[in-house]
Amino acid sequence: MWDFFASDMGKVALGGLIAISGQLLVFLLGWAKESRVSQKKRTSDAQHLGIRIVLALEKLLVDCVRAVNDPTFTDNEGYTRSMVPNPDFTLPQDGDYRSLPTGLMYEIMSLPNKLDAIKEGMSAANEYADPPEYEGYYLYREEHLSKLGLQILPLIESLCDKYKIPTPERSDYYDPKQNLLGHLARIADYYEKRQNAQKNARVDQV
Repeated sequence: MWDFFASDMGKVALGGLIAISGQLLVFLLGWAKESRVSQKKRTSDAQHLGIRIVLALEKLLVDCVRAVNDPTFTDNEGYTRSMVPNPDFTLPQDGDYRSLPTGLMYEIMSLPNKLDAIKEGMSAANEYADPPEYEGYYLYREEHLSKLGLQILPLIESLCDKYKIPTPERSDYYDPKQNLLGHLARIADYYEKRQNAQKNARVDQV
């Protein structure tokens, strides 16, 4: 073998082999560099998308809490009206959501549909609610927006943890989780008392 490389033909072959090896090494080094740059860009893009989603989710959470705590008012005709509008929500349009874990991606991308379903339920509840208080409508609104807000909180936490994003700053006097849980507890207590009252009314009629 060494005799071959010592011959003129072998020297030519060895030179070609060295040239090819050099080109291959340059190619591999270039590919590795591009791969690192591409991976760094994908990571940066995913983190940027994560930040934008966190901000959008935090706004939706705040809007849910505001709607749930709507003080309402009575108009000139004696009807109960909302002072706080119902939440709207749009996800950031440009961004590769496939960079998110599958379960988290599904939960986040399904939020607009969930909010639309709640609004459809509110429209139906409003049609059947008794004026002037429209109690059925406001109970439905309070309950389902509270539940939606509680679903948003762990999504924000998961995104902040995955992409090393600081948790959104909140006032010491503002605890959305406890606030929303308090509303659900109040609603559950209201339904329980109403159910007991209806049972007692049936017993009295017997």
